[in-house]
Amino acid sequence: MSIATAKRFTIAEYHRLTELGFFNEDDRVELIKGELVKMAAKGTAHSVCETRLERELFI
Repeated sequence: MSIATAKRFTIAEYHRLTELGFFNEDDRVELIKGELVKMAAKGTAHSVCETRLERELFI
């Protein structure tokens, strides 16, 4: 029995996958410690916090 190991991507490989169209424009994918991680969509709470933070920083 063999054990499979996950592929760790480099930043260059990640950018190359993007160039080749591996991801759709709507895909929310990030490279974290060599792993491709699908990110959740921003929710209302996130948007509210982001708006408040921007107001504090830029006003």
